[in-house]
Amino acid sequence: MSKRILLIDGNSIMNRAFYAVIGRAPMMAPDGTPTGALNGFFNTLLSVKDEYKPTDICVLFDLKAPTFRHKMSAEYKAQRKGMPPELSAQMPIVKELLDLAGISRMELEGYEADDLIGTLSRLGEEAGDEVYILSGDHDDFQLISDKVKVIMPQSGKGKPPRVLYTKELFEETYGVDPNVFVHVKALMGDNSDNIKGVEKVGEKTAFKLIAQYGDVDGVYDHADELTPALAQRVKDSRELLDLNLKLCTIDRFVPVPFGIEKTGFDDIADKQGLYDRLYNLSLKQLTKKLGLDGMKTSVTGPAEDEDPRLVELISKTDALVSSLSITGESLPKLSDDAVVAIDFTDDRALVAFDGESKVYSVDPESLYDSFKDTHGIVPVSFDYKEKSKLMSRALPNVESIFDIAIAGYVFNLIDGSKPDHRRLYESLMHQPYPIDEETEGPKQLDLTAQLFGESQDQKDDKLKVAGHKLILDLAMAQRLRTLIEEGKKGQLLYEIEFPLVVTLDAIERNGMHVSGDKLSTIHEEFSGRLKQLEQKICDETGYEFNIGSPKQLAEVLFDEDKLNLPHGKKGKTGVYSTSIDVLNGLLGLHPVIEDIIEFRALSKLDSTYAVGLKEKIESDGRIRTTFTQAMTNTGRLSSTEPNLQNIPVRSAEGARIRECFTVPEGKMLVDADYSQIELRLLAAMSKDETMTEAFIEGADIHKRTAMKVFGVSEEDVTSKQRAAAKTVNFSIIYGISEYGLSNDLHISYKEAGELIRSYGEQFPGITGYLDGLKAAGEKLGYVETMFGRRRNLTELMSQNVNIRKFGLRAAMNTPVQGTAADIIKIAMNKVYKALQSEVPEAKLVMQVHDELIVECDIGDADKVGEILKREMEGAVKLNVPLVADVHSGSNWLEAK
Repeated sequence: MSKRILLIDGNSIMNRAFYAVIGRAPMMAPDGTPTGALNGFFNTLLSVKDEYKPTDICVLFDLKAPTFRHKMSAEYKAQRKGMPPELSAQMPIVKELLDLAGISRMELEGYEADDLIGTLSRLGEEAGDEVYILSGDHDDFQLISDKVKVIMPQSGKGKPPRVLYTKELFEETYGVDPNVFVHVKALMGDNSDNIKGVEKVGEKTAFKLIAQYGDVDGVYDHADELTPALAQRVKDSRELLDLNLKLCTIDRFVPVPFGIEKTGFDDIADKQGLYDRLYNLSLKQLTKKLGLDGMKTSVTGPAEDEDPRLVELISKTDALVSSLSITGESLPKLSDDAVVAIDFTDDRALVAFDGESKVYSVDPESLYDSFKDTHGIVPVSFDYKEKSKLMSRALPNVESIFDIAIAGYVFNLIDGSKPDHRRLYESLMHQPYPIDEETEGPKQLDLTAQLFGESQDQKDDKLKVAGHKLILDLAMAQRLRTLIEEGKKGQLLYEIEFPLVVTLDAIERNGMHVSGDKLSTIHEEFSGRLKQLEQKICDETGYEFNIGSPKQLAEVLFDEDKLNLPHGKKGKTGVYSTSIDVLNGLLGLHPVIEDIIEFRALSKLDSTYAVGLKEKIESDGRIRTTFTQAMTNTGRLSSTEPNLQNIPVRSAEGARIRECFTVPEGKMLVDADYSQIELRLLAAMSKDETMTEAFIEGADIHKRTAMKVFGVSEEDVTSKQRAAAKTVNFSIIYGISEYGLSNDLHISYKEAGELIRSYGEQFPGITGYLDGLKAAGEKLGYVETMFGRRRNLTELMSQNVNIRKFGLRAAMNTPVQGTAADIIKIAMNKVYKALQSEVPEAKLVMQVHDELIVECDIGDADKVGEILKREMEGAVKLNVPLVADVHSGSNWLEAK
């Protein structure tokens, strides 16, 4: 009976799984072991297993030792950097898990996984078996035959996760037989393996040549039929081509340690061992997919080499949980030094005291009375601001919240935008999560519960889980206090982030007053203009079509029998892109392009703001956005539901939208905005003498920059030169390139290069500082802001050049941009406290990047402006002055 054999390139699939999650919050076991690649590998393996239902599975791995190819060529893979340590740490574990699962694996010194795959696929083919190869390495295409197929993973929105390449599909896609694919590789070379191909022969040309002449020998024999230049390059490359064929050809006769008779997969070899290992790795979700979800772990207690303080903390926490009780009693009187944790579930507020197993379940509003006579309590909570919306008013006398979710984000333990209680506990406590996930998560209510509400037993279960979490919150807070002290994050958390929870809670509760009538008027105007533009566009093109449809727009712009404008490559949907970058590139080629760009911008403004904002106005005439302080890598705040930070600043239409943010009668908006804060920070942090001096003198920094880089006097600086200097000033920390600057300023590459070089010569402190940040990022794997906020730069470990370039840009801009974000947070906290004590009726209602907005009585506007300027400019002490520009008005546009 024939078998269906699945051969998996272990290194390839682990590598893809690792880089698939780059940039996300890292998955880690409680002991800090990275697990993201393991999770991705086994999810892929199990998905393919379910889809193709193999009878046999074998996973093949590379070894570090040199192979026969390295002996042929010293250049082979010479450019490759070592495996990232986060991936390397997972390689022995994936092999261990495969052994526990009873899945065969193979590795052999002197050979690559491809060679082992090639040999086993040959043996299977000769035995009449079906062979499926799961690999992200295109080299395996040469193995495709009637019996051998390649499952190639792919990424991209709208694409299936994998493509099954049969012999027919390969020939249809590439136009050649799979067995001559190695000849294509010989001609074009392989950058990933450092195999040099024939000069100026790329993939397209290589496939064309092999399709026409059959193989490398055929190309060489018919070289005279090629263009003279290509013919000469082919003739000059004969020895190179012979070597490339040897390097690229998979060895299918390797002395493998076992054959296909030992690749069978019937059942998990060690169910308990596999369950325990996955449990310790916090990969419990995989146990369900492996059919192990009914098992219990045999592993208990912390590791023997664990921090004794943590061991003691876990022991005390376990004892408290074992005697946990939920009570409906009134809260006892709170002392100013009380350590309490707060949570909310449904219509109840839960309160736990440090060191106690009793959790109080009380009416949320009663919390207000409990805190009314206290001062200085810093409640512990998890994602407090979101949960506290159950209360109609903020807790009194609370100036800071020890939000363990925010702390977890600062320590890069969890994804701040999606706080995960389980992940934070396991990362902090180095223990599996003690709350069973079946009772932790929301369940589908039965029909009775849906009709009549949850039963008392169900409510009690939810309260018990919430109470359990509160005990864990207090334990995590204690652990975090130690990490904060050891990691020197006290200023960042105790003085910035924790007080900011209270400040943001107040801003969200205050909201901004918005005129629905004005938004309706703007919508009518925008709708009229859109209809006019739509008709104008159809008249200009000569076609009636839906301008909002990218497909129809692409047809009109790019079809040969229509406008026939130049186009780029087709996108993932098979349609030529009509993105804003593409449209900008077409400006000047046809008058309709400018109208299409205007139509798109106006349409977005209308739907997002004129219509969208009106739907968000609450009964009191205010819009309340939600701020997230734990989403971005730089620490900047983000605004959602609705997003009020992206309203266009410079367009006339954006100004109209801001004009709709008004005030009730007798009120005024006071707006304060930092002036050039990132440039000032760049001067302060780089200690560049020229820029520092300019800011201290109060000079026009862009004019001063133009004087330096263009070598002209102040009176001779032109507006064009100042604009160019301004562009360089604001883009230098983002690693501006000659290409990027030439596009921004519409100048030649040469002129852009000279401008960048001149800037470096005139501001050596800045260029030296930025070079130092890149070097530090590569050496340490992270960079930090002035206040210790750390951004991990996993992108710098990537073998993808573009990803690495992004990492280098992040290394340069994060310290400055992140410090600016920290400073506005400090200013927000200071302004909030000052308003409470000096102008209690005034309300902080909005923050947009470097801008703060306060609503106050008209008679208090001058005083509020003084407070804003004083607190913002005095937020931190630098060697250059911070400057805040203050304005006021009856709406946001006037105040800005």
